[in-house]
Amino acid sequence: MVSLYIVHLTIYQLPSLEYSEDTMKISVLGGGISGLVAAYNLSLNPAAHVSLYEASSRFGGWIQTRHADNGARFELGPHSLRCVGKSGMRLLEFIDEIALNSEVVCVTKHHPAARTRYLGLEGKVMALPSSVSTFLKHEKRNMFIRAAVRDLTSKGRYSANDESVYMFFKRRFGREIAELVSDPMCRGIFASDCRTLGASAVFPQLVQGEYGHRSIIKSMYRNKIENPDFVGKFSEFSLRANHDGWRILNFNHGMEQLPRAILNILRDSSNVDIYENSPIEHISVRNPEVAVTVKGGKPRHCDYVVSALPSFALARALRDEEIGEKLSEFKFVDVAHVSLEFKDLSFDLQAFGCLLPSYENPAVLGIIFDSAIFPGSDTNEYRSCRMSLMLGGEWFEKYFGDSQSCDLDLIKTMALDTVKQYLGITAEPSVCQIDILEKCIPHYTVGHRNKVKHLYRLIREENLRLSLIGASYSGVGVPDCIANAIDHTNPLHTVMNERYYGYNPDFEEDVFTPETELVANYKEYRRERGF
Repeated sequence: MVSLYIVHLTIYQLPSLEYSEDTMKISVLGGGISGLVAAYNLSLNPAAHVSLYEASSRFGGWIQTRHADNGARFELGPHSLRCVGKSGMRLLEFIDEIALNSEVVCVTKHHPAARTRYLGLEGKVMALPSSVSTFLKHEKRNMFIRAAVRDLTSKGRYSANDESVYMFFKRRFGREIAELVSDPMCRGIFASDCRTLGASAVFPQLVQGEYGHRSIIKSMYRNKIENPDFVGKFSEFSLRANHDGWRILNFNHGMEQLPRAILNILRDSSNVDIYENSPIEHISVRNPEVAVTVKGGKPRHCDYVVSALPSFALARALRDEEIGEKLSEFKFVDVAHVSLEFKDLSFDLQAFGCLLPSYENPAVLGIIFDSAIFPGSDTNEYRSCRMSLMLGGEWFEKYFGDSQSCDLDLIKTMALDTVKQYLGITAEPSVCQIDILEKCIPHYTVGHRNKVKHLYRLIREENLRLSLIGASYSGVGVPDCIANAIDHTNPLHTVMNERYYGYNPDFEEDVFTPETELVANYKEYRRERGF
């Protein structure tokens, strides 16, 4: 794992670390996917002694699968994982490494759920173009052509100042695309308004593409031609997935199978201690008083702290530190998740789901067609159709009030009215489960990325024994969380190896292969194996 992602290590700098024993005591805070991956990556080093703290009795964070009595499965958090691009290939490598590859259920690029997305407009659904042929027949093709011409002919913007996603799309593609594409897309991913989200944090690749190529379309085309999907370690599993066109995946027993697999590995690790039902009350990250205090307990001293806690929880624990004040500035949104199952319903829309722009119904964010994506999660007792609705987000308080005392009947009524209006479903659901997910998605406001950079700089300047990982800072998707957890803990291997071995065995000179050579090796590797 240490040498697997070598090209990313220069991004993260550690303070000067010294510790008295041969083993380095590292406290990992939070048992969500980020904390689990960080603990796993650190546990691979025999010089590490890892203590993993989780406030509740359940690990996995927002990844949670509910198993109904009839055998159906309902996801309460992420419904699937995207396995495209570099972060997707790194996800596949990680799944292969923890021996979970035989449990994967994939959706390829040819499946309608991977190709088709709907928008809810004026009480109907409209499919977005997914190919040249559908584009040429699309009712909005002239709008897309105007947007493409605008992007290809406009000059790039060179400014360090952030701007909203809405302004970014409006400037590059025009108002129609900003309202028709960026608005529902931000609601579906971040449950937030594109007018308040910062472009540099939400779509960093697009912003960088404008700087580098003066055009988003040119940037996307050049990246697709010049860069392979993955640079680094190769496995038959990830190469086969790439060759077969995997786009999204789940697992045989639901999404929660991923964190459970990691947890089982950690329970079998001799250098890992796991503490559940252990909410963190106070943290000290200044040498020599680095310590973690569990509620009702005494300080437990360690050499370093890796926090996967949400920023607001970490801010409370770091109440005596300046960094705690900065962390408290980050915002989150609440989401109402409605799981529906309809018995003996004929549903013909084969797609991933349907997003609703804010000017349609601000309270309803979108619908996921669960049965269309993973029919294997349906019950075997009868013919059924499962779908999930997300409501609220940045609009939660306006339409539903306080998340702890909101009217669940109102949420149910609005969800059923939505599927009736846009999908024509009038039947009563056989299952209707409502879950209020409080502060489940970070709100990357304009300027968020600069705030994160300031936090990292403050940690380095103050020589704090602390690393920040998790969705609060850079990337809300599970693949992003996994990659960031690995990237932020890999530098600790350098410190431990130099102390434990006297040199760094995983960072010898031959590991630092130039990226151009890795690209050539990647292509040769694929040719040799018939991909």
